[in-house]
Amino acid sequence: MQKYIVVAGTLLLPLMLAGCASSPDLAAVRPGPACVSLLDKTFNHAMVTAAKAVGATDQLPAYCEVLATEIGTSHDIKVLLPESWTRRYYQQGGGGMDGIIPELISEKINGVQGGRAALKAGAIVLGNNGGHRDPTGAALLNNPDATRRYAHTAIGIARDFGEALAQAYYGDATKFAYYQGCSNGGRGALNAAAKYGSKFDAVIAGSPTRSDAGVTAQWLRLSQLPLPPFDKLKAVAAAAVLKCDMLDGVRDGIISNWRACNFDPARDVPIELGLTPSEAGAIKSLMGDLQLANGSTVYSGYGFGFGDKGMKFSSRLYEFLGLGYMRYIVLNDPAWQATGFTVDAYFEKLRAVLEDQYQFDAETAGLKAFLDSGKKILVWHGSDDTIDSHRDTIRKWAELEDAVGATARQNARLFIPAGVQHCGGGVGPDSFDPFTAMMNWVEKGVAPDELQVTQSDTIPARSRPLCRYPAYPRYRGAGDVNLAEYYRCSE
Repeated sequence: MQKYIVVAGTLLLPLMLAGCASSPDLAAVRPGPACVSLLDKTFNHAMVTAAKAVGATDQLPAYCEVLATEIGTSHDIKVLLPESWTRRYYQQGGGGMDGIIPELISEKINGVQGGRAALKAGAIVLGNNGGHRDPTGAALLNNPDATRRYAHTAIGIARDFGEALAQAYYGDATKFAYYQGCSNGGRGALNAAAKYGSKFDAVIAGSPTRSDAGVTAQWLRLSQLPLPPFDKLKAVAAAAVLKCDMLDGVRDGIISNWRACNFDPARDVPIELGLTPSEAGAIKSLMGDLQLANGSTVYSGYGFGFGDKGMKFSSRLYEFLGLGYMRYIVLNDPAWQATGFTVDAYFEKLRAVLEDQYQFDAETAGLKAFLDSGKKILVWHGSDDTIDSHRDTIRKWAELEDAVGATARQNARLFIPAGVQHCGGGVGPDSFDPFTAMMNWVEKGVAPDELQVTQSDTIPARSRPLCRYPAYPRYRGAGDVNLAEYYRCSE
């Protein structure tokens, strides 16, 4: 195989290095053909529709930007090919119902997107639209092929395209492959490990679900509850903070020790707020598990983030979330309404379609095989998330640890950033870089048992340790309450 390689800034082209695997820290591979020459070429059943060279800036290296579409489909793919490739590959997951290619090099450092850090590290960066072009999900109506791509197959298709493109452009193969995403992209990250484990070395899953049928049922159940208006919800969330804030040793507006918080909206909300019994019951349902009549839990309750100004939670929001799955995937009925929904009447249909027919959820057996092979999984989920439940992620994590055993403790990590909403936001610090931590774990063996998370939109800015679950950041009792060094991870 021809390999194009640069050493000390000199391009050697072509260089025959059969069977030689250079460390990405020692040599960066350079492209052979020009970027624009990729236009109209087909790689692994996807045709390149645009290709342009993007110059280096003081923030990012130069790269070739490629757009492609899988032939015969609406599956669009975008790839950034760095001028100097370290044989790393990074794939970014989408969100919601997909339908658009996600931002690949966001300026904000967060747990959702690591493309900027990956590109700086010389990685190929790729994202796709999940197999269709409609963020509402309507394109999935009576469309099994598109639904399968959205469920998971687009992950493998895009990965194979990226690898074929790398072979053609650099004359070499990927050494380390990573997948990162949040929400639906977090679900995708776990599927990348469970279903396409041979194609990836590590995955980072933020706010994921392994209970697609359960969360859809939860959304639809909540859509029928008399949730109070947002101003009341905000006041109820403030009452929860007032009661449980000091459980971590400091009053900072964050419920860090959320497991010890025994908050009851019917008991702990000031009477002057005027919360009605039905509204209090609706909030308790929001925080409570969803169960079938036989007592089995299909989805766990949410945290205390229902007063987050960035989300404006309401019954209509949950209805919107649930209808996309029910109308366009489960029932194929665009006129279906959520009125009259009950979990016992619909859950088996949800499970049969989402789990059995389309395999939306990452299987425990696949995740076990991934971890048993020595590959890595990092999951994070904000404790104030009221879209996907961090408690349900923990419930499914316990199931995984039981199945995998000691290997899960060795090769997987779970972090619950306190006060963080869905994929970021909320009252807690939410800025951190799990991609770099994962890269150091995979390539250097440095396991991320504790990270640091920061928050720059407060005055003053603050930081906290991001502790491996079940630990939480507890104030040491002295020192600057805004600095992570004055906290310890405690159980």
